[in-house]
Amino acid sequence: MRFSRSLKSSSQSLPSPNGEYIATILPAKLSVRATRSLEIIRVISLPPELAASVNWFLWSASSTAILVASAAEIRVFSVTNPQFSATITNPTSGTAKAVYVRFGATDDEVCVFSDFGLKLSIFSLSTSKSVDINSPKLYSPGVAARGISYRPGTLNMALLTRSGGKDIISIHARDTQEVTRSWYSDTVDAQGLSWSPDGRWIAVWESASQGHGVWIYTADGHLYKTWKGPTPVNEDESDPTLGAGVKLFDWNESGSHLAVGDYSRRITLLAAPSFTESMSLLHNTVIKPADAHQIWQEQAIPSPTGFARKFTQATQTISPPTSGSSPSGDSNSKTGTNILTFDKSGTLLATRTENMPTTVWIWDIGTGMLRAVMIFHDPIAKATWHPTIDELLLVRCEGEESKGLVHIWDPSWESPKIIDFASQLPGGKLLGKTVGRWLNAESSAPAIFFSDTQDYILASISGPDDGDLPWQEAETRGFDIYGQQEESPLNLVATDEKRPNGKVTIDALMEEDDLTRMSSGSDEVDDTFRFRKFVEPARNS
Repeated sequence: MRFSRSLKSSSQSLPSPNGEYIATILPAKLSVRATRSLEIIRVISLPPELAASVNWFLWSASSTAILVASAAEIRVFSVTNPQFSATITNPTSGTAKAVYVRFGATDDEVCVFSDFGLKLSIFSLSTSKSVDINSPKLYSPGVAARGISYRPGTLNMALLTRSGGKDIISIHARDTQEVTRSWYSDTVDAQGLSWSPDGRWIAVWESASQGHGVWIYTADGHLYKTWKGPTPVNEDESDPTLGAGVKLFDWNESGSHLAVGDYSRRITLLAAPSFTESMSLLHNTVIKPADAHQIWQEQAIPSPTGFARKFTQATQTISPPTSGSSPSGDSNSKTGTNILTFDKSGTLLATRTENMPTTVWIWDIGTGMLRAVMIFHDPIAKATWHPTIDELLLVRCEGEESKGLVHIWDPSWESPKIIDFASQLPGGKLLGKTVGRWLNAESSAPAIFFSDTQDYILASISGPDDGDLPWQEAETRGFDIYGQQEESPLNLVATDEKRPNGKVTIDALMEEDDLTRMSSGSDEVDDTFRFRKFVEPARNS
């Protein structure tokens, strides 16, 4: 294991999707650092009112743009073109506050969901124009992402809206947002939709209160398959379709399978293109060690500095702790699966159930068998597969004792690894909330980004002679012990000019070639958008 030096952080510090940059919001400025050199390459001044009330801080999928937004103002900056920035003031035109903001199909689009589901506004940064779509069904921060999905390849948008008490699915053309197809969904109360990774299908799932229900539509909107719940595996089992329905839903990487979790201990896998049940996975309360899988338990071991953590392999039958054995003793705990995620290869599935909160289950969907079980000391907060490496899982746990730890599992290792980041930070202490996530950088070994509210550090899961590091240039060049660099005022890009309300403004210092590249072929940029176009899906049954 190799660590970088610690670098200045805040409560909002975020690596780019490709791992090449790390952006951090510091008082009144946005700092962007190159991972390879650990040098600051951009410092962007932020208006005090925006810096004090940041609600959204996002990288675009291409890692070339950064969005910083409050409820009243949205700023987008280009990492690759220092002369470009865009401002959206009063994004909801004062009708309601913005409750969810995200990038759209490309770096040039910003989606803004208004409170009460009044509208979805899609702003084009290349044309300074916007399109409003009325009545998105899912709009609050926790669920809005489930109601919008972009088709892989074409980037056509599928959107779930509701009008007249009925769910409507609409497909919109890229860039123009024109409705190319819309229809009434067969659902009573749909809770989300998703394009398959191959772009062939749109899956829509029903509210759990309406029982089990997943509808599969073709790309042009025709109903192809309906799934109404799992089949009982034996005669003694009560009909699972009588209970609460779909809770979680996920496609694997290729789109060959989708996994459905409900409020029981069961996971059902449907195989495309027939979308019939290919297997049923059950989280048993008693687990026996077997040749096909290993059971790992996290143990707290006394050490000179307190307690150290390590995994030991169980050799006898074991029962994972249940929520009823927690200190709260809550007998009315929630049920069902609350983590459900496929790895990059699409062959492994990691799950966690509400009633066994400290246990991660890893399933092989090729065989339908368990690959591994990991039982942690504290409840699991998040399980994340590496975005580009197969069969590599990162787990974070809740609790004060686990906030400085990151757990990693790979089937080829002798045992899972536990990385203690707290011991690597200055003073060995953590301040405030901590973040641990994959750093998807090009290197010979996987890397991790870890941060508290004051410092962040990078780690490479490699030995001293295992090739280069994501921050290799910094290692080669060398820095002082504190890693300090003077920030040149020439890197500052002022963005605190007053903007007219309800308008998109492009800070047009760009050369024509840069503008063409940013706008995907369009070289016309208005100072403000001239019109707002309202789109409501046609209600074709």
